[in-house]
Amino acid sequence: MMRYICPVCFKIAEIGEEKCSNCGYDFKNISDDDYSEKLIKAINHPDYNVAYMAAKIIGELKIKKAEKVLIEHLRNNGGKKDPYIEQIIVWALGEIGEEESHRFLLENKDKFSVLTKNIIENSLEKIKTRVANKEGESIGK
Repeated sequence: MMRYICPVCFKIAEIGEEKCSNCGYDFKNISDDDYSEKLIKAINHPDYNVAYMAAKIIGELKIKKAEKVLIEHLRNNGGKKDPYIEQIIVWALGEIGEEESHRFLLENKDKFSVLTKNIIENSLEKIKTRVANKEGESIGK
């Protein structure tokens, strides 16, 4: 079952809800592209819960086009870092990231909170494995 963030009112839906309990939006109407764009925009939402869930869902759905936005969010929020948002974004980069994410995390791993250290290592390993597998596939073709 999937958890949604309503693309109309940004309320976080409970797992299994088919309609937004706040505004009534039918989640069956969500197209993958529209929903992806709204999730990417929600990374900068002022409500912590919306931003956190957006990053989590981006990682779960493997929305690769969010990679640059996630990196920029980490890069630009140095003064107002939230360690929990930082953790979930680093985790999401581990789920979707490629070479750019790997380079960014590697170069900046000492700048993240202590809480994020293990997640960075796991994300770096996931990205490294994914990139290596991708290169192996292209060599075999």
